[in-house]
Amino acid sequence: MPDALTIERFPEHPIWGDCVFLTAGIEDAEAVRSAYAEQSKAWPPLHFAVAAPTPEELDPWYRLGFAQMHAYGVRASGAEPFDAPGVVLRRGGPDDLETAIRIDLLIEDAQAQPPSFSSYVRDEAEHRDDWIETLADESVTYVVAERDGMPVGHATLPPDPSDGDALHIASTAVVPEARRAGVGRALTTFALAHAAERGLPRVRTNWRVTNLLASRYWPARGFEITHIRLFRRLPDL
Repeated sequence: MPDALTIERFPEHPIWGDCVFLTAGIEDAEAVRSAYAEQSKAWPPLHFAVAAPTPEELDPWYRLGFAQMHAYGVRASGAEPFDAPGVVLRRGGPDDLETAIRIDLLIEDAQAQPPSFSSYVRDEAEHRDDWIETLADESVTYVVAERDGMPVGHATLPPDPSDGDALHIASTAVVPEARRAGVGRALTTFALAHAAERGLPRVRTNWRVTNLLASRYWPARGFEITHIRLFRRLPDL
């Protein structure tokens, strides 16, 4: 019989530090809850769980005090007609470091606002080093959207880390003054076509469920939620 919980511990997770990631190994919600009670004493205080977006899969985690954090979405790749007047897309690279950092920080700024209230504090030197590495990585496609010659948005398209047949849409953001003008859709349309050109049948992404812009945009663009990542930080009320 499979274990009630599958546990993966990350003593030095690059974002969250010492934490555990959990999945339910069986469908018996009470067995999952009992296993959590028995085993969690030895864990660090930050717990993540990944479950399918169904009431049955989410139920044991909700009743253990977990809350939704991220949604994982997928849709088929393929070209689709779309034109954003005045918006030009170009492939970016190492020379776009300052642009990449500036636009990427818009995501953190949005998530620090209500209703997300994210308290994540970035290490600026580490953040810069990560972008230097990303922009130099030949397996990553970096796309910049420009309007009147000025960068107004970007998308980062690495291979999906868990699906060899999918492209992943990572950092995607548009500057506030250029929103609602088709910039985000132009970037997404490029990603869908780019994946198909590379023979990848799927495109995957994820978003914070309390980020109102992201959680409304990605489902509207046809991304179906496949999993929910939940979290619990101890001590709890």
